[in-house]
Amino acid sequence: MLIIQFVLCIFSADADHLFEQGVIQHFNYVSNPNLILHFSSAKFRQEEVFIPFSKQFSQAPDVYLNVKQIDLAYTFPQGYTLDITSISTLGFKVKMVCESPELFFGVIFNWFAFNDDSVQVISNLNITYPNSQYTHSYMKNCKIDVALSNLVSFYAEGPQFNNVTVYNQIIQGLSLTTDTVTISFYTYNVKQIGYQILLTSSDLFLIGPTITNISPYGSSQIVNFPQGWETQNCFSNLLGFKHDGTDHNIRLDQRILYSPNIIVGFYPWHETIIQSIQHNYFCINDAYFDLAIFDGLMQTQFFDKTNQIETHIEILEINYNQNQNVGEEITIPQCIQSLKIIYYWKCIGYEQLKLQLFCTEVWCSSSKVQCNVDKTNIVRLSASFLFITASEQYIQITKSSASLTATQIIKQQNPFQKVLFKVEMVT
Repeated sequence: MLIIQFVLCIFSADADHLFEQGVIQHFNYVSNPNLILHFSSAKFRQEEVFIPFSKQFSQAPDVYLNVKQIDLAYTFPQGYTLDITSISTLGFKVKMVCESPELFFGVIFNWFAFNDDSVQVISNLNITYPNSQYTHSYMKNCKIDVALSNLVSFYAEGPQFNNVTVYNQIIQGLSLTTDTVTISFYTYNVKQIGYQILLTSSDLFLIGPTITNISPYGSSQIVNFPQGWETQNCFSNLLGFKHDGTDHNIRLDQRILYSPNIIVGFYPWHETIIQSIQHNYFCINDAYFDLAIFDGLMQTQFFDKTNQIETHIEILEINYNQNQNVGEEITIPQCIQSLKIIYYWKCIGYEQLKLQLFCTEVWCSSSKVQCNVDKTNIVRLSASFLFITASEQYIQITKSSASLTATQIIKQQNPFQKVLFKVEMVT
């Protein structure tokens, strides 16, 4: 027999800051009319900028960059080096250096900051005469199951052409294990290169396939969302390109279309001709950061001679012998920041229950509870969750005679849902 009770608790706490994104336009001469990198021809000229966060993080986050636009002269040597010199809870500093005296117009980046255990960023910037392969270790986390690499910077010696190709991390060039990730790439006439690798969960990031396009007029992809994904926060991810140094500047621009489908890609503009472009895309499920945080589980098994559930608790009971399926959505007001689900199971024999809980770090190891009607005829499970946002919350409860599932529903611009608590009879 399945019996449940919900207890809503109120507590005072500030929601943790988990995610933020923005754009760095400082290194572009249109946005920054005093850009030294553009107006000076001195070798190794440099600029540094501090990017503040809109809200302070509780700890220094991981920062990931994404090329939004490149505008460089066609003459070689050409390119730039970039370094993230510091990251704090308030913001981060980025320094760009131009070794070549050739004309530099600008580079624009999207940036993303994550304060979440399920996101780790590895930065390998300013590599001189890079090898074809690098292996990095990372902090083991069972939620990490996908990886994404990028092209942050390059410095090409020329004069023939620049071919920077960072192969797709899933299909071709990035090998992910439980504690290491290996990236492979091919370069030609490139003196320096910089890249990052983002390791995360497929619940949070959708990563598209890598394509290499030889059309001189650009390349794009339609975003294919799996079931349950609805988001507008998608970006094209530059992995490499080829340019032969003819009399057209290196100009690439990231473009995103939203109707009728989300289409992402890179396109040259003006008279630029790019011999090939290699890219993929990624989408961030913002609602993931609004998921409730698991706050503990209490499990009690006891024998009641009267075979009765505590009479002072108001409960909803479903008879085990009846094939009932009940679903309801519970609205939790904004003032509620803690949820406790108290679950009772009245044993009728020697059935076994399987319990699963969603934790921010990992799916808690599923545990099993064994009924023994002669020794244990009542099982009580009490699971607590904290809401990290002050918005109105929704919990979908699906009940049957042999199971219960509690799912958090995020009703924002990007709808999302995730199972928090699940119990089912397995034998």
